[in-house]
Amino acid sequence: MIIKGNRLKTIFIAAGLMTNWIMAMTEGGMTRIRMDAICAYQEIDGGRKLLVYTQDNSLFEIVEDIATITSKLDSEFSINQ
Repeated sequence: MIIKGNRLKTIFIAAGLMTNWIMAMTEGGMTRIRMDAICAYQEIDGGRKLLVYTQDNSLFEIVEDIATITSKLDSEFSINQ
């Protein structure tokens, strides 16, 4: 809350508003995963699936667009090959 002059102004900040997200197709459907929650990711089945582990011990199995998502994750986490 900010008080400016005689007026009271409320500023709302949504949780995760400034956080990057990825959208991925999982076996459960389209899923949005917060980038800052990801702690590990792993390609399996010869690159046909991507496992994404988060800090709260959630596991997402991504089944589409693996190369693009892996590239984005590698870029975000500064992975050099």
